[in-house]
Amino acid sequence: FLNRWVPRESGQTMVGMNMLKTLGGNLNYLYPNYAEAYAAAQGNYSANIQKLGNVQDESSATYNDAGQKQRNFLSAIIAEFHLTPRLTEKTILYAHVSSGNYEMEEAIPSPNGSPMSQYVGHMGMRRIGGIQSFEYDIASNHIQAGFWYENNWNSFPARLYSEPLLGQGQPISSMGPYVNPYTTEFDDEYNTNTFQFFLQDTYHIKRNLTVSAGFRSMLQTTHGGASYNNAAYTGASALPRGNLTAADAFLPHFSMNYTFLRHHELYFDIAENMRAYTYYPWNMPNGGAWTDANQQVFNDTKNSLRPERTWDYVVGYRYNSRRLSASVDFYHVDYYNRLVSTEAGNIFQPYSTFTNAGKETMNGADVSATLRPVKGLEIFNSFSYNDAQYEGGIEYEGQYVSLKGKHQVAYPKFMYKTNATYTYKNASATFSATYTGRRPLSYVNDTYVPAYWLANLSATYNFGHIGFAKNLKINFGVYNLFNTTYVGGMGIEGYPLSGDYPTLFIGAPRQYFGTVSAQF
Repeated sequence: FLNRWVPRESGQTMVGMNMLKTLGGNLNYLYPNYAEAYAAAQGNYSANIQKLGNVQDESSATYNDAGQKQRNFLSAIIAEFHLTPRLTEKTILYAHVSSGNYEMEEAIPSPNGSPMSQYVGHMGMRRIGGIQSFEYDIASNHIQAGFWYENNWNSFPARLYSEPLLGQGQPISSMGPYVNPYTTEFDDEYNTNTFQFFLQDTYHIKRNLTVSAGFRSMLQTTHGGASYNNAAYTGASALPRGNLTAADAFLPHFSMNYTFLRHHELYFDIAENMRAYTYYPWNMPNGGAWTDANQQVFNDTKNSLRPERTWDYVVGYRYNSRRLSASVDFYHVDYYNRLVSTEAGNIFQPYSTFTNAGKETMNGADVSATLRPVKGLEIFNSFSYNDAQYEGGIEYEGQYVSLKGKHQVAYPKFMYKTNATYTYKNASATFSATYTGRRPLSYVNDTYVPAYWLANLSATYNFGHIGFAKNLKINFGVYNLFNTTYVGGMGIEGYPLSGDYPTLFIGAPRQYFGTVSAQF
């Protein structure tokens, strides 16, 4: 049983590349300067904000504050029985209840005359489900079968609260309490039923040669959308509501593993997969068809949508010994019915279009090696290459736009990671560094987020048995050791077809962490 309460007041606003280049990586919300946010909401921008040079970026930089508070209750019952020497069953029943408040203080006029309002999404979620599986051994076969069912209900009302006139009180805290909203903009509700069945046989042809073959069946239906719409605030006479179903009775999977020499292993894997339709609260971008601009667009989109599918092919080689572990793999992925969401307009009232971009292909390779040259020292290095390109195009504002040869948004072409750990008796220290290549921000690839390096350092000491405590450990770590300014999250408000868009989050600055743990 888990009860988790997570309050957070955010210190970083959403940015675009123009905002990042003009104002730097320390662009925060205007809090606690309510007077500056108040003036900006009236169109009177400070000299610093005017440097941005366009209304979209200027409005994006004038949030007063934002915060999140979430409470989760998670419980599960797990049972495992060996019914016969060859037959094992496992049952998992679970339930999850969650509630949260997601707040932004922005330039929406309040009824009392203030140009500011507090915009709060009140999330409520409940999901219940279960997994039933069986494993059976006969001859050289290991057979697995089972199913998963889940019902997920979500509610996301978006409400507005009045902020005070300047000089007549303090603005509402981002952590609440939230009382007496002056209106509800809209309320989204979704109910999703998911069912999956799987069957797989792993056959040991020889001691060093194994093949696996199986399939899964999937059925997911989501019904929902806007249960309430305040057209005066949303600008739409009817927000999207309806149902979508993704189903396939046979999604096959096949793999082989062959240890052809001592320490040397070959493998390959082939699988077909399908992705169910996604949704997201508050009519936000990247939320699938329900984020279309209105009910008519949703109805038109629904008729042409098909679930995303992939065929994945992987072939690889592994080597394992006392001093060295190494691997290399090559993969190819064919996407069908690639579904994308494009954004236009400002971030307060984005115009979203969810559409089928056709096919996408992905080719890549991963290489990694772990070296243990002396006792206690382990050095890991890995390099990844990925070339993901759209092969079709999209309908955008009534016109067809070809995306053929354009790279997938938010996906780096190159990544490198190195990690060195040294252990001596009860002490250990680790240094790690990651390189992430530049990532496309727009679908036509005319705007990119720059590449960056990120380094971390940590050290641990185990004091062993002290009094009634066993394995008393102290750990200290430094995240972002060199205080690099970098873009972490992308696509928070979707991706533009072309150009810049304030949909990025700056990564965390240098941070220090320490923990003390023990067993009793």
